[in-house]
Amino acid sequence: MENRAPNKLKKRMIIALVVVVCLVPILLGISYLVDYLENKSKIVEEQVIDYDWHEADFSENIYEDPEYLSLIEYGFISYTDGSVTLLIDKDSAKTYGDDIEFMVKYLYSIINGNANEYNSYFSDAYYKHNNKKDAFTMQKIYEVSLTKELVEAVESKNGDYTKYTFVLSYRILNNNGTFRKDIGDGYKRQYITVTDRSGELLIDGISTEKIIIK
Repeated sequence: MENRAPNKLKKRMIIALVVVVCLVPILLGISYLVDYLENKSKIVEEQVIDYDWHEADFSENIYEDPEYLSLIEYGFISYTDGSVTLLIDKDSAKTYGDDIEFMVKYLYSIINGNANEYNSYFSDAYYKHNNKKDAFTMQKIYEVSLTKELVEAVESKNGDYTKYTFVLSYRILNNNGTFRKDIGDGYKRQYITVTDRSGELLIDGISTEKIIIK
């Protein structure tokens, strides 16, 4: 009678080898995905840079600084909607819609060093993953570029709402690090998602790259 045990053992070894060969790419793929998501999450975080910050003075009135005034004297907020780009300010912003007025007020809460007002512009969804800002000084923001990139009507089981995506970039003169520690004298570029899902315009997310919030 023929002994089939070696053949059975051989078959089992072959099957085991095939399983291992199939599992390795899957495990490598999972590892790659985890690394990708971790790296992606790091992109949207505020990266602290090694910079020689200017001395922070909470009593300083930046509107008394001649150098800063010279930078904003003839307008410093450039607004783009489609193919149209123009200079706007806090008085004219409401002419272009509630969303633009909201964004400019948000910007001025930073300029005026009003942390309480700044924190009020964010939604509960934002604060699920972010902390409120501590006190910061007035910020000498200039060369502002605000672009309305997308307006989208969103259907939701909790109620329909409008979602706006803005691209905002700016520079800070003599940055002291009390508001931002991820830029020195260079530009800060952000994608900002604003929705009215709560009944008022609030910021749901800020990222250094495009993100989708539903």
